Amino acid sequence: MDKAFVSDEEELYRSVRAPLDFDEYTYTEENELVITPKAFFDRGMEPSVDRAILRGGDPELSKKSVADGVVGLNAGAVRSIIGIQTVTGDKMQTVTKHAVDVKYDPLEENDAHALIIVDPHFYGSEAKKKKTFKQLRVALARLANEGGWLVEPASNSKEHSIISRTLIE
Repeated sequence: MDKAFVSDEEELYRSVRAPLDFDEYTYTEENELVITPKAFFDRGMEPSVDRAILRGGDPELSKKSVADGVVGLNAGAVRSIIGIQTVTGDKMQTVTKHAVDVKYDPLEENDAHALIIVDPHFYGSEAKKKKTFKQLRVALARLANEGGWLVEPASNSKEHSIISRTLIE
């Protein structure tokens, strides 16, 4: 296996912070857990994921804290995301389409670390970058919801979260 290349067949793990206050997931009226685009927020606009193959197929190892949940994404599905585009404000309304990719980015403390990136990178004003990045986050949340949870967050009951928030306040 060439560790430097993330193949289309690979599964990726994304840790989702457990407290509902982070808004990384929510509940439907049917009490189903739904991943929100905030689960893919990243200040550098390159959401991090773990390569399942380098985590031994154990999503628990990708949790940032014990209460977190983990969702799975297929690398090929991530790469096939379309519709991420920046529209310039000029008279021609120029449209730049961004290709989505997964790049291996090992860290000293996490050899499985990878980044979801776009090419070309987001550009323009901060507002324009954020708007375009949100398109990517929405698409990633859709993929994650299609795949479902690999590990549900510990505080996965709506009532428990409401009680917890009431006690904190």
